[in-house]
Order: sequence, then structure tokens, then C-alpha cells
Amino acid sequence: MRRVVLNRNGQISPKGRETSDLKAGQFKVGEHVMLSITGDCCYHRKAFEEFEVIEVKPCSRFGGGRETVTFQRVPKRPKEGK
Repeated sequence: MRRVVLNRNGQISPKGRETSDLKAGQFKVGEHVMLSITGDCCYHRKAFEEFEVIEVKPCSRFGGGRETVTFQRVPKRPKEGK
């Protein structure tokens, strides 16, 4: 699973849903990634959490070549055998 680090100033951990403008062609709807947040409140990456890509839309703000990607947190699965 691929790891993704987003820069969010004033935020310590990822919310239930995160949206970011990223390079086009990197993500597909339904793909699972490990997401972490870094920024002015936390200089080092904290723990990664599992997210799913739920939406990918073209973005024209930066002259093309970018997509607005929306990530949704995947609920934690209960441990088996205990």
C-alpha cells in the first residue's frame, strides 16, 4: 500500500475525510493508501492511517496537470481470533 503525506498547517492528525490537489494520474477511485499529516504543529510524520480514494476530479487552478483527490478514512477492522 502506498504512503501519502499531506502538509496541513494547524492540523495534527487526518480528519475522517481529506481533500488535496495532487499530480494527475496518481490515484484511482477505490484505491487504498496510508495517509499521514505533517505541518507547522507536527514537524515529523505521525502514525499512518488507512484511507480510500472516493473521488478524483480534474483541477484547473494550477494550469492543469493536477487533480482534486478526496480520501475517506477506512474503519478499523476488528482483530480476528481474540
